[in-house]
Amino acid sequence: MRHDPRRLSQDLYPLRRTVTPLFGDVDALGHVNNVSIARYFEQARVLVMEELTSALGGPAFERAVLARIEIDYLAEVFYPHEVVISTGVSKVGTSSLVLGSALFQHGRCVALATSIDVGTKPEGGAAPISDEVRAVLDKYLLELPN
Repeated sequence: MRHDPRRLSQDLYPLRRTVTPLFGDVDALGHVNNVSIARYFEQARVLVMEELTSALGGPAFERAVLARIEIDYLAEVFYPHEVVISTGVSKVGTSSLVLGSALFQHGRCVALATSIDVGTKPEGGAAPISDEVRAVLDKYLLELPN
């Protein structure tokens, strides 16, 4: 597993949300399970969409679908301690958006995710990302080499 070590720093990420794990997130071994962690990364994507909606005064995409997510689990996550979901934009394509996200507990990076969302048309096919949406996304770019 190789990743840019800068991704382990919470300071890299422009958007954050703190959540408290639920007891139902805990597995038989006493730590937060991988499905719950994937749900936290879903919240990272929601953070970006909320920022876009707020800045634009409405949804940025008529429809957006998750095309891919890759998660690296770096350490155990423990209940009931808060976790910080952190995210930013890695790349904006023609119709896709790549997000880099991290999960922190007690200041330590416990998981990393890279996700790709694609804007789509109701009738099917990809929908290009507008210049207006790109301008907002630029505010949340992660300072990492491509």
